[in-house]
Amino acid sequence: MRYLGPHACEEALVRGELHTVWIAPAAFGRLAKFVGEARAAGVVVHREPMEGIDRRSQGQRHQGVLGEGGAFAYAEFEDVLAAVKEKGDAALILALDGVTDPHNLGAILRSAAAAAVDGVILPERRSAAVNDTVVRASAGTAGRVPVCRVVNLGRALDDLKEAGGWIYGLAAGEGSRDYLKESFDRATVLVMGAEGEGLHQKIRERCDGLLHIPMPGGIESLNVSAAAAVTLFRVIARRGQASPEVSP
Repeated sequence: MRYLGPHACEEALVRGELHTVWIAPAAFGRLAKFVGEARAAGVVVHREPMEGIDRRSQGQRHQGVLGEGGAFAYAEFEDVLAAVKEKGDAALILALDGVTDPHNLGAILRSAAAAAVDGVILPERRSAAVNDTVVRASAGTAGRVPVCRVVNLGRALDDLKEAGGWIYGLAAGEGSRDYLKESFDRATVLVMGAEGEGLHQKIRERCDGLLHIPMPGGIESLNVSAAAAVTLFRVIARRGQASPEVSP
């Protein structure tokens, strides 16, 4: 796994995933604290000309800092199930159905980390994997939230339902409810589909309810990463209200 940029490297260092880092001479001064902490943790630190880092990054932006470490550590699905059972109505899970763009996945993971979700679930097929592009797009925060991959997303949703989760699919159309009118006062599993394709039919059928985001400006839909951020923080806002009454 490569970590592009200082934020991604700092996050990897905190998680103990950073093994080696290359830093351009111009960046050493402003990263003195990071360099000291990295060396103390046993990370190999190289002073590398900018041209060398450019070659290593293969054209991707790096701000003069590039790190390497082990493969991304996925969480176990059983741990996500356990979190739902333990947290009860306060649990919040995000499942992604067919999100294949790594930049979208990275942005979604950043929002998930900011919202302190209890787990993000990806299918092994028809999904981007967590790679250096995803980590970069998440500003290095991809490892802050448990991310697990499952062979069968539909079966995983069934298991989450058995554990007490209420499955909400984000999808417009007949039978879809305005997400502003939902209280989210129970263990919540939000399922987001790929932009343009939406939820696959078998996934849609497993949802306990469908929600949509109103578009007063007449836009047909949001980018999936924007929709995920909006919906996650609506859940947070609703749960933070003192009154359980639902209002638009």
